[in-house]
Amino acid sequence: MKNALFWPLLAIVFWLPVPMGSNPPWARAVLVLLITVLSLFWVLGYALNRLETTPSFRQAKWLHAGFMSVVGWLFIQQLPMPADWAQLLSPFSWDTHSSAAEALGLAMPQWMMLSISPHDTMVSTLLTMAYYLLFCLCLLLVDRPDKLRWFAWAFVVSGIFQAVFGSLSTLSGAEVLLFGEKSSYLGVATGTYVNRNSFAGCMEMTLAFGMGLLIAQLHDRRAGNWQEWLRQTLQTLMSNKVILRTGLAIMVVGLVLSRSRMGNTAFFSSLLVTGLLYVICRKKLSRGMIVLFVSLLVIDTAIVSQWFGLEKVMERIEQTSLERETRPNVSEVTLGAIRDYSLTGSGAGSFYTTLPAYHDGSWKGFYDLAHNDFLQFPLEFGVPAFLILALMVIWSFWLAVQAMKQRRSRLMIGMGFSSFMGMLAIMIHSSVDFNLQMPANAAYFVALMALGVLARYLPSDSRKKISH
Repeated sequence: MKNALFWPLLAIVFWLPVPMGSNPPWARAVLVLLITVLSLFWVLGYALNRLETTPSFRQAKWLHAGFMSVVGWLFIQQLPMPADWAQLLSPFSWDTHSSAAEALGLAMPQWMMLSISPHDTMVSTLLTMAYYLLFCLCLLLVDRPDKLRWFAWAFVVSGIFQAVFGSLSTLSGAEVLLFGEKSSYLGVATGTYVNRNSFAGCMEMTLAFGMGLLIAQLHDRRAGNWQEWLRQTLQTLMSNKVILRTGLAIMVVGLVLSRSRMGNTAFFSSLLVTGLLYVICRKKLSRGMIVLFVSLLVIDTAIVSQWFGLEKVMERIEQTSLERETRPNVSEVTLGAIRDYSLTGSGAGSFYTTLPAYHDGSWKGFYDLAHNDFLQFPLEFGVPAFLILALMVIWSFWLAVQAMKQRRSRLMIGMGFSSFMGMLAIMIHSSVDFNLQMPANAAYFVALMALGVLARYLPSDSRKKISH
């Protein structure tokens, strides 16, 4: 039964970015429905003694505690409570609800919620629950090394599809999306996303999965003579390594065609940092790793990407002017809002409702997102919940590092590399964008967190229960 549930999990992985990053309301509902139904099937199998928990699932107890604490808090944010309690816990939420009642000519409500936008908080709660269920499914259904390899390949295939679709859409001039009309970001690749930066975030994570798979296939055997060299070369050409390497090149082209400044910066920065960390953890730099990094940094950037406009990305980076950007002003205002809602948060998903009250006239237009996940989460969730999320991510980073340092299996080492690199890329990108507010990208990030656990604790031999 576990095998029967594993393949639908991979299908969900591929599906998530397809409907505009699962951001439209109907796509969010489909995301929650698919993951919930698959989880219910697992629970049914467990109740019938057909399924059992895995060592990886049991080892992730601190991450389970973190997820459940955050989900529980989001429920509390939308829980009606006496107005006096709400005023004590969050005076600014109380003031917002009171002002709204007064503006509508209504009596002062006796019961209030901490969230100033309860409906949006309910939607965010359902999404967060779905992310946690996806995290659990990854740990429960990926129980063997061969499944872990297929799991990583599912993300690579998803990334290749997004890159091919986005590149062809842009280069052909068709400028289409699968589930709607493309009315913005014309002339740049967005895949099946509306926003190029969200597409770039997807590329960063799927490229990280591909890097891990490549590292898993490296070997340090040196050819003793030309016949041995020829045999190894032919084996390489006939293996899926060539397909994987080609897929990585396609995704790099897609990333460059997105013209995303921070997307490209985050990818190459995370690759360099994680590569250095890999050398420190393994205490050696093999010839295979040198060839791999040189091919990515030289061939992809200096040759392949040059054909598809890398210089345009560099021009955008050089022309960036903080004086002409409005985001820093929004960030300063958001920091002020965080101080007011530091304990309880304004409510998950309520940024666009909260920000207008703090508009100081320093920018024009409407901001429904903060363009900085490190500011939006503490504002909406509250600082304590944000710190829990931060500790969960830090712990996942640590597990990925431990996998690179302690595991002997080349696959587990590679998956530790993927987990660390993918999470680091999104962390860098999130400092100026909203990748973690995009459901598909948030789900992929959670999968990277689960990958860190799997890389550290999944037995290299499926017959073993414990792996060191």
